[in-house]
Amino acid sequence: MEISLIKHSLKNDPRVQLDVYNTYAKRVYASCYRVLKDAHEAEDFMQEAFIQAFEKIDRFRGEAELGTWICRIAINKCLDQLKKRKVNLVFDEKWSEHSDAQAEAEESAYDLERIKLALADLPSGCRLIFELRMLEEMDYPAIAAELNMKEASVRVQYARARSRIIELVNETYV
Repeated sequence: MEISLIKHSLKNDPRVQLDVYNTYAKRVYASCYRVLKDAHEAEDFMQEAFIQAFEKIDRFRGEAELGTWICRIAINKCLDQLKKRKVNLVFDEKWSEHSDAQAEAEESAYDLERIKLALADLPSGCRLIFELRMLEEMDYPAIAAELNMKEASVRVQYARARSRIIELVNETYV
């Protein structure tokens, strides 16, 4: 569908808005929940993201899928909320200093539950970087800008988080 037609329909037709909402609500909610770790807050921020997306549909350039654009709005809202709350994202200081080339090696397919357990063991800041990179497919510069960090630090934290997850998952096989 042509971008101008999408924009016009989403601005003026509640039925189209409802279809878009029904199509992407679970995905946007999951993105919010991964950042906020609270079901009620995730629901609220998901709703706010859709409202903002429909109000500002003229800004949609079609460079990404519509659902990706709405998820990005939602994630930004959630990250702003964390900043307002002054949530202390914990990073492992020893991870900031060194690069880990092995972490960039090919990943194996692991049981999802083991990965979830491993994610829970990461420091909160590392977990957030890993989730933004892997699950939300944000690039390093965007994550660095959102978290007010140096891109190199984001890359190192991500690599270390990935290595630690692989290590923790492998321990469960022993």
